[in-house]
Amino acid sequence: MKLGILTALWGRENLTRIYLDRLRRLQGKYGIVAGCVGSERQFLGDCVDRGIMYADCENKPLGTKWNTGLQMFEGTDVTHVMTMGSDDFASDKFYEYAMDYAEKNNKDFCGCYDLWIYGGNPRRRGFGVLWYFRYKGFLVGPGRIYSRKALDLANWKLWHPSKNSGLDGSSAKTMRLLGQEIERGHWINRGENLFVVDIKTSGGNISSVPGAAKMETEGGVRDHLFKHLPDEADDLIKLIEYEASIDSGGGIIRSYDSQDT
Repeated sequence: MKLGILTALWGRENLTRIYLDRLRRLQGKYGIVAGCVGSERQFLGDCVDRGIMYADCENKPLGTKWNTGLQMFEGTDVTHVMTMGSDDFASDKFYEYAMDYAEKNNKDFCGCYDLWIYGGNPRRRGFGVLWYFRYKGFLVGPGRIYSRKALDLANWKLWHPSKNSGLDGSSAKTMRLLGQEIERGHWINRGENLFVVDIKTSGGNISSVPGAAKMETEGGVRDHLFKHLPDEADDLIKLIEYEASIDSGGGIIRSYDSQDT
């Protein structure tokens, strides 16, 4: 198994740079190939400094942007590509399990049904709370894995090029159209003691916490971050505390600096 991780970047500079540092650590630990697609060369230098592949594309339509990033991997030696958002943070154990699951079970399209969400936007539902969300019969976006076989069959285009929303459904439809040519699978993170969290912040175009999400009762965001993401926890907590210092009208009380102590 040689895993590639694809991420599209736009805005959320503070959170994105923490995420890019996470990718750099994963590259060193697991030999994964990381690739990001940005717009207006916003994060080109950050990616180059971390040894991450970079492609540039107009931010919209998003379907075209994601496909552009995906095609970077076609000429590499990866056997599978995982998609992650720049606000999605998963534990080492999550990546280990996902790679092992896809390889040992010969899965061409797989992922998880559940994840955690931190409500970091003071103007949206669920601010300041860690939530648990689980789909029934549908893979969440973070952590989806596609085999090279599936990508070849899809001509390395998973998303409808004109899509600006509903991208998870668009790539799922592409896989569905492949029918019995590919093997599918899924797992439940909670049942395997795995962790992936979507950190929602006040900056950028972000959605609210889903109405079906349930408040996490087995620990708050700080407990989970230090348990599952020890290398990123300090910077993530600092950013979360900064977001909490933004009042409901959007006024910044203090600036954010990940190097502050």
